Amino acid sequence: MRKILLGTTAVVGAALMGMSVAQAQTAPTVRVGGYFEFTGGYVDDNFDTAATTGLPSSRSKVDFRSDMELHVIVRGKAANGLSYGAEIELQMDANNTSSTAVDTDEMWGFVSSPTLGTLQFGDQDSAADQLKVAAPSVTNLGESGGWDEFIAPEAGGTRYILTTINDGSDSTKIIYLSPQFFGFDFGVSYAPNQYEGENFLIGGSSTVLQRDSNAGSIRNELSGAIRYRGSFGNVGVAAAFSAMRGDAPSGTTVRDPNAYQAGLNLSAYGVTVGGHYVWGRYGGSAPGRAGLAPGLNNSNNWTIGATYRAGAIAVGAFYALGKRDNALVGVSDREQQAIGVGAVYTMAPGLEVFANYTNIEDENVRAAGTANVAANYRNRSIDVFIIGTRLAF
Repeated sequence: MRKILLGTTAVVGAALMGMSVAQAQTAPTVRVGGYFEFTGGYVDDNFDTAATTGLPSSRSKVDFRSDMELHVIVRGKAANGLSYGAEIELQMDANNTSSTAVDTDEMWGFVSSPTLGTLQFGDQDSAADQLKVAAPSVTNLGESGGWDEFIAPEAGGTRYILTTINDGSDSTKIIYLSPQFFGFDFGVSYAPNQYEGENFLIGGSSTVLQRDSNAGSIRNELSGAIRYRGSFGNVGVAAAFSAMRGDAPSGTTVRDPNAYQAGLNLSAYGVTVGGHYVWGRYGGSAPGRAGLAPGLNNSNNWTIGATYRAGAIAVGAFYALGKRDNALVGVSDREQQAIGVGAVYTMAPGLEVFANYTNIEDENVRAAGTANVAANYRNRSIDVFIIGTRLAF
């Protein structure tokens, strides 16, 4: 009798296990998410004067802007426990006559296992960028936050040089992100060149291929990061080190780019304080995304910040400083300093209102529309006040 009962129990257990596996499998589901944001800004910029910049005089101090992204999110689960899916991000970013054309920001697929990690493939941020730890902030506040959308670039086309590693690098790549072990995880990624999407040609050319070794600003990009997240008593800790390197295009004199970032955040009782430091062989506002011309020194920038959250209210502040070599006789390094404060109130789930103020002091920058001579390099002072609302869904 005991043998019969044991045999029956085994059969029932096997059936239940089979049902459990069948129930665990989930066909792909699709949902739409994203955000809509409206901001108003008041700008006081000493480069908005024709006498010193060659730009149109009396530029308005007030402007409105709107921004949105739509995210198509696909998720499924296989019978063996693997999760899989894809994500497509559409943004109102393409500049045409109406400035409201929609293009693709990111599009990528993935397979993921709790024990083996996640493999991503497509147009997605590098591993160094995804795992980085940066200075804490609140909505639309930061070293390259909402303020830079309201100001005109100087002659080099770079409004800001304060940013994080590989910021905005969505080139087509493969990425591996590990599971977390004792608080640690890591990631690596590879992109053969800087380009995105399906087309194998560059721009409007009918002959120049993405595979051409002379094309673009970076090739064979390798990036990686190691991160720790944990707690000691009531104090939460997040720390990371990120790095990347690439090859400069053949036939150029620029040096192969590299960039590094170290960051640390500490959190307790609603307060988070921390910062990050970025350094390496690069120029402009994109650490690691282009080589450095001969004669230029390496670049660096750093940011410290703090936030406090209590219920529906969050406040934050930051200070940032960056340096880039101008490589012009009689002109010192470009040095950009930014300091800002801001607050956010959550009115309802997904709905925020925010306000912030940022002061930017930019030394030794060349005004747009002027020749590249020492006499045209000046100091720029900017104050930007922003108020807006953001709906995330």
